Amino acid sequence: METFIPRGRITGPILPSFVLREKLSPGAKMLYALLCNHASDKDHCWPSHKFLAQEMGYSVSSIKNWLGELTSARLLTIHRTAYRSSTYVLLRPRAGAASGISSAPARGQSNFGYPQANFGYRNNSRKNLEKLPPLPPKNRATPSRATPARVKRGGGDFLSANSIFERLWAVYPRKEAKELARSAWHRLWRHGEVPALDVLLGALDRFRASVSWNKEHGRFVPQLVNWLRGRRWLDEAPEAPASPVGEQATTPEKTEQVQRCMKRLEDQRRADPALEAARPAFEAFLSRFADGQRKRGPAWGLWSLLHRQGKAPHAGEADTAMGILDFLKDCSFRPMKEAVA
Repeated sequence: METFIPRGRITGPILPSFVLREKLSPGAKMLYALLCNHASDKDHCWPSHKFLAQEMGYSVSSIKNWLGELTSARLLTIHRTAYRSSTYVLLRPRAGAASGISSAPARGQSNFGYPQANFGYRNNSRKNLEKLPPLPPKNRATPSRATPARVKRGGGDFLSANSIFERLWAVYPRKEAKELARSAWHRLWRHGEVPALDVLLGALDRFRASVSWNKEHGRFVPQLVNWLRGRRWLDEAPEAPASPVGEQATTPEKTEQVQRCMKRLEDQRRADPALEAARPAFEAFLSRFADGQRKRGPAWGLWSLLHRQGKAPHAGEADTAMGILDFLKDCSFRPMKEAVA
């Protein structure tokens, strides 16, 4: 069985013996060893909370709790500075705990230097990492593949894209969800997936002449945002209608129905001589009401209906305390009320 002698062969954090005798949590002890490893030949270091959490495999909140334990045990003091990570200064342990620590500071160290381990601590200096690299060295002969730089579009590109979108929106048949369509347009523009405006307009002309877009008065025309997200301009040309837009096959029955409708409309438009003769009486009745001129159209419709029934009121019966429409409605229901009485 092959054995391993640790002395002089260990790299990385080493836990001093005096920390083992401290009443600290295991996480705080490991964090102290990690800070000593970062300090190396100095009495301070400044790794961030996030970096320490990644190295130990714990959360940032756990790192903060363990730093509080080390500060309470007077093994550590923290100098907080703006716009950079905090500086952690290693304090000299108490007299009873530092029995295995040399009183003379090492060369290049302050009086609060890092206590070295009894069996030969080797820190992770650059020289040591070159001798014992954690990963195989990269092949310098093989150039790394350079990642393409992302093209950053400026304000002029945004204005140009927005102007083209407005031209497309002006000819699109369905005017709904414009801002959602604008957002989808700019997203495609940033990724360089938008074709030229002529290509879009040509595809749009093909769709506008298709059967599905002309069915039921454009009910099946999609919103522009969905047309853009689906990249519908890449679809094949849709089937064009066999007849012009809106033209339907006519049958004798439909022709007869249209003729009857036209005759009924002409009969309705033809003036009634008796009703036209009664218009002066309506004008006299209308002038008695303050809101008569503003409601001339509805009032003429109700008065003419009452005139055909022989119940049209005249100017002498007008109750000016009421509105003209309310008075005419009351006149239409008055015979019914008298019958009930």
